Amino acid sequence: MSSLMRYNNYTHDPESRCNCTPPYNPIYSIAARYDLLDSKGSYDLPKMVRRAVGATDMKLTNNAMFKSLEFIAINGPTFHPDGSVLPPFQWSTSGFQDLHDGHPDKWMFGPTYHRWGSCPNL
Repeated sequence: MSSLMRYNNYTHDPESRCNCTPPYNPIYSIAARYDLLDSKGSYDLPKMVRRAVGATDMKLTNNAMFKSLEFIAINGPTFHPDGSVLPPFQWSTSGFQDLHDGHPDKWMFGPTYHRWGSCPNL
């Protein structure tokens, strides 16, 4: 399920094909990444421009974990571990001028397990 929720293989996924130049779009995937849009590309919607926007995390639980207030999360835009399909997002190489104080430069994190301390309203 984690792989599905972080899926983005836009250059080979038929669901990411579009009437665009280039003929595919990284935001038409489950884990969208606007930063991967070609800055010289022509896209089928007017607001499709390269920017620091997209799927920023994934959270996953199941019935047993939910009852114990547990979940697994992965922080940051999706990437492929070896960078062959999708590189990790990196501020210093992105060309973006957005403020990002307190952010890491490279968003390349694995899954982490979380358990909430207590929730008196459940």
